[in-house]
Amino acid sequence: MGWRRLIFGLALVVAGCSDGSPPDGNGCGQGPGRVQVGQGGTRFRDLPAMGGELGIVRGSQGGIHVLVAFRTWDMGLIMDVVYRLEDADTGEPMGLTTELMLRPGLFGNDGVSAVRNPDLLILDNEAPSIDRFARRSARLVLDAVGGGSHACDARFATLVPPPE
Repeated sequence: MGWRRLIFGLALVVAGCSDGSPPDGNGCGQGPGRVQVGQGGTRFRDLPAMGGELGIVRGSQGGIHVLVAFRTWDMGLIMDVVYRLEDADTGEPMGLTTELMLRPGLFGNDGVSAVRNPDLLILDNEAPSIDRFARRSARLVLDAVGGGSHACDARFATLVPPPE
């Protein structure tokens, strides 16, 4: 399993996605855009490139999800964003893809970058079972297109169940 993560991480670097620090240069596509995906909540929280944790949250309507966030540099604040979660070993989707169309009023500022926090990435709305997701290794991916740029970032994290 460790070798698979290493191969995925190397594939990200070759593909132009971030290796954990704020991306330099063109990100995944054309233009100067840079993004960093992280954990959401009361504030943006960094996730290491590998080995972080994403907490599973029980929603008020019975579903389960994770709170995600991102920061951006040089992208402009009008953009289309896609978050997705994949099984780190198989690449299979975990939960639903979240797609957002963002405008300037939907970002905060941390003094260095524009921050979007929090967003929900739904794991399961129909038959929520935390046990299906808890302690699984996942790849959290963010793709952003805006201001003539395309940037992405990905992090490997373990999904952890909520405290009981």
